[in-house]
Amino acid sequence: MVLTSLGILLNQFDSLKKNEAIIPKMLPLAIESSWVTGKWGKLEKLTLDHRDEITTDFNIGVGVGLVAFRQGKKDELEKIIEELRMNVASGFTLNSVSTFQASHDGTLKLHVLSEMELLTSGSYDNSSTPRNELFTILDRRLDMLGGCISDKQYVLGIRQAIMDLS
Repeated sequence: MVLTSLGILLNQFDSLKKNEAIIPKMLPLAIESSWVTGKWGKLEKLTLDHRDEITTDFNIGVGVGLVAFRQGKKDELEKIIEELRMNVASGFTLNSVSTFQASHDGTLKLHVLSEMELLTSGSYDNSSTPRNELFTILDRRLDMLGGCISDKQYVLGIRQAIMDLS
């Protein structure tokens, strides 16, 4: 059901983008829909002219990072992850970290970036980190998200995208 809805959103984006005012609001959703549904050509087209916007919207940054990973540009991916991490970290203030609730969004983004690094680094391909150990680590990380289903869906969508590209 969710994948169907995302596919429909992605198909409708082309007709919606004629309205220039809607692009900034819909582009991050279209980019996320592209990686969740595995439409890599569409993801490349959507992110092509938006490399400079990776710090203005997290989903755009993740999309550009996934495209870099797909193209085998690991150095570029590392730079993108670092840019995103610095952008998220700069948003933390004394007030924003006073409670977990207040820092939830930033914490989730840092969680996602750590997972992207873990899954794209290739370190789990060598003998130092066996595959079953990687899955144990990933299971524990998912458990840390608690009962927030939407957070888990987001993380699992990115995991699936990276594993599809691997």
